[in-house]
Amino acid sequence: MQTTPVPSSPRPRTAPGSPGILWGLWPALAGMALLGSSVAVIGATAGLPAFGLQSARYAVAALTVAALARLLGKRLVLPRGRDLLWVTGGALSGLVGFNIAVVIGTAHAEPAVLGAAVACIPIVLSVAGPLTRGKRPSRRLVAGAVVVSLGAVAVTGWGTADALGILMALSLIALEAGLTLFGAPALPRMGAWSYTASTAAVAALVFAVLSAATERADLGLLLTPASLGAVAYLGVVATALAFVLWFTGVGRIGAGGAGLAAGAAAPAAALIGALFGAPLPTAGTWLGMAVIGLGLAVGLAPLRRRTAAGPGRR
Repeated sequence: MQTTPVPSSPRPRTAPGSPGILWGLWPALAGMALLGSSVAVIGATAGLPAFGLQSARYAVAALTVAALARLLGKRLVLPRGRDLLWVTGGALSGLVGFNIAVVIGTAHAEPAVLGAAVACIPIVLSVAGPLTRGKRPSRRLVAGAVVVSLGAVAVTGWGTADALGILMALSLIALEAGLTLFGAPALPRMGAWSYTASTAAVAALVFAVLSAATERADLGLLLTPASLGAVAYLGVVATALAFVLWFTGVGRIGAGGAGLAAGAAAPAAALIGALFGAPLPTAGTWLGMAVIGLGLAVGLAPLRRRTAAGPGRR
């Protein structure tokens, strides 16, 4: 599965609705699916020190991205100038702030409430992404995002929460969107690999400080085989690979277009959870998945007539 003033985002290389949309959509979908797969290890993290777990997770993620970049010949760029602001903002909102809000929210709301809130991310990105570039949001993208979010809420369900739980759920929407919106202006120079590694490194340091101040007595719980396995999966798969893929998609088609793919996290969580012993998806869950697919079709279907008409007749 994460406010603040929103920076501008880069111009998408491929306009939403063009035949090349799949070039940017597939990595965003894959990234969200991997992020949703974190449900596979949630059980192993129960009772672990939350801040220490997140510090280890993001440290593993940063090291994984650095190692893979070296192996694949990808050049990592250190943030400088305004990129420092985007990296810090993204890490503090979408990684640190998001996880703290989850910790607080789970004590005041059922998990479905928090999941339903995160399911609204496509709507936020479809509106905020274009606005940060000084453009009007595409009605087609916004309509698709609304349908995707409705489908994702159908998959996650809805629960009960007190006032603080609702506040945390609402904050999750802004904090999670912040990671992408802060990242968009940094991607042209830094790229997905460098932005992922930098934000993960910042988050690891912040959580290490928080853990040292509040959890020193419990950090030994992270050294059990099950805990180490969970940290490795969360760091390598659900963070390093997921974020590199996600920001690759954002860099290719912009935050608004890639935002529709955020709806893939809920179905991935439901399906992978079923593989690990959770109840099979209900009819309502399958219906929600179908609605997500419909939303993607609405938001990203090629406008063939306009394309054929040429730029001068659009």
